[in-house]
Amino acid sequence: MPRTTTNEVTDPRDAAYRHLARQADRMPDLGLFDLHTGSMDARDASLAHAIVEGAITRWLTLDYIISELGARQLRDQEARMQAVLLGGAAQLLLMDRVPPHAVIDESVEWAKRNIRPGAGGMTNAILRKVARAKGGRIDSWNHHLDAIPRSDGTGLKLFGLELPTSGLHRVSVACSVSSQLVQRWENEYGDPTVPAMHTLCRAPTTMYVAHAQTPIDHLELGEHDSPNHRIFTGKRPELIELLASRSDIWVQDAASSHVIDDLKLDRSPELIIDLCAGKGTKTRQLRAKYPNAQIIAADVAETQLDALKAVFDGDDQVHAMSVETLMNTELGKADLVLADVPCTNSGVLARRREARYRPMKKQLARIIPIQHEIARNAHSLLKDGGSLVYSTCSLEAEENEDQATWIAEKLNMTMCTQRRVDPVGQPGEPSSSYCDGSFSVRLTK
Repeated sequence: MPRTTTNEVTDPRDAAYRHLARQADRMPDLGLFDLHTGSMDARDASLAHAIVEGAITRWLTLDYIISELGARQLRDQEARMQAVLLGGAAQLLLMDRVPPHAVIDESVEWAKRNIRPGAGGMTNAILRKVARAKGGRIDSWNHHLDAIPRSDGTGLKLFGLELPTSGLHRVSVACSVSSQLVQRWENEYGDPTVPAMHTLCRAPTTMYVAHAQTPIDHLELGEHDSPNHRIFTGKRPELIELLASRSDIWVQDAASSHVIDDLKLDRSPELIIDLCAGKGTKTRQLRAKYPNAQIIAADVAETQLDALKAVFDGDDQVHAMSVETLMNTELGKADLVLADVPCTNSGVLARRREARYRPMKKQLARIIPIQHEIARNAHSLLKDGGSLVYSTCSLEAEENEDQATWIAEKLNMTMCTQRRVDPVGQPGEPSSSYCDGSFSVRLTK
């Protein structure tokens, strides 16, 4: 089978289908892979990204439709066949400005070249059925059996097939969220429709502006329900230019910033440790809130640590350090430790599309022990009377309230405050109201 190298990729559908084939091999544990667009111009690269975004976000929806129309389970097909059918169906059903004949013709030719000559016939037959199944828009989905929800709040009518009659299965298929998550959300919220529909939102670029030192009214920033935030309304090059020119505002959702904004300590900390600093977003927030503190930003991932060193290079207040070095030199010294731990990301699925299909039970079994270890490390870094802030972007009690109780009991800490932020916003609603989900708790040693 001919293989195209990354640098030779010039066709947007080829790039998208190859990317989706790689993901199909991993489903349901999709990876954080970059989409290789080679030497494409901006328009073609945008098309490739739109195909991948649509297919990843609506994988279960498209899988169901393709399987029903094709009379065979999509997941039983080889990865490249899954990719071309998912990518083609995403364009036909979710992208209004792409000509159906171009989608079908180019997908058929791609299948012939990259799977086998005979694969073109199956691709042609199924994608034509998908195209015929597409009806018109309706005002909203509202659990119609013969429609699917769209990210703009409307619904799309379907001809020749219906969604599952079972309520939970229907929500899982319609919103393309794993059945395990839907079941858990029903147990938590009663009706899982609202959190499931939230995952279909086009999450806006939310800017944190609480520490802006110069006026921001002239910038391309729309209002947000939180006074500490604005919505960026410009284009990506303008955002890159803005972030390069201003260090006093940055991209951060309201659910994330609450973790630090809500902190009320008895005294100003002298040493703060951001134990899972990642890209340094909350480190920057800590730096702005406590300008007289020394801050150590740490992360176990070497790539993240290198990025932190670059971000805070020359900063006298913030120092990037490996966790190994930290645990050898800073035990019992910190007034405040932030542990923004790795989690299932179930509160940010509108942004972390690849995380929406991962089996929750397996995820929790893997990640809870890691969270325990991080909490123990955080505890050992605190001086007596110091505060631990444990936070996640999860909606799962096992990672949130249960962990807060575990830390208090097992590490003999006193729980002071805790806060869960449920996701806000539905498809079609103003971006000014949008908010991810998060959890945080402060405990003292």
